[in-house]
Amino acid sequence: MKGKANAIRWVLLLIIAAAVYLRRNDLPLSGNGEKSAPRVEVTPIAPSANSASEKVRGYDKFTNVKLVEDDGNDGDSFIVNAGGEQFQLRLYFVDTPEKYLSDRYENQRRRVAEQAREMGGISVDDAVIVGLAAKKYTESQLKGKTFTVYTYWEEVYDGDRYYGFVELPDGSYLGTRLVEQGLARIHTKGPGSKENPVPTPDGKSFHQHRDMLYGRERQAQKAKNGAWGL
Repeated sequence: MKGKANAIRWVLLLIIAAAVYLRRNDLPLSGNGEKSAPRVEVTPIAPSANSASEKVRGYDKFTNVKLVEDDGNDGDSFIVNAGGEQFQLRLYFVDTPEKYLSDRYENQRRRVAEQAREMGGISVDDAVIVGLAAKKYTESQLKGKTFTVYTYWEEVYDGDRYYGFVELPDGSYLGTRLVEQGLARIHTKGPGSKENPVPTPDGKSFHQHRDMLYGRERQAQKAKNGAWGL
């Protein structure tokens, strides 16, 4: 299956390259007068399910997963190597603040302001500090170690990431630990949908897991951990 998936990727790349070549005379001019190719949106192909060691409540379970170092990694979204293939994982249920404040994109600045407001009304600058701390915390838990990933390839809205859970060696979820440290808000969707929620890998319902997270968040607030201590 892995060889077949690779073959499909190559076919798609060849088709895209041919299309761009045939339409080269219709490409818009760039600022320097040269023709520039338009951005081509390619639907990501999920790694082969056969590379997973087992199925757990509908999820593909990958063991011995490793973090792939990348500048784009942050506290809740990062590249992993699972089953010999790489993909970008986005944690369910939790959202860590952005690790920078854009000076170009208003939507990004609004997102940081929202994160700051929902994490105790801190400033946007403090929210960025928390975002950087979240990235470092996630790296401390994953870098140079092996861990477990559960996913059933539900795509994030931007289409190039997949939602999932990260289980640490002690059996806890990384998302839960981020909330306990005061480094994430409970914001991102859970598995499935409101109409058809999917249990977590350990069998808890959507509401059970979310309520547990709110309890951990209240504990973090009392302890003034992370954002709650600023």
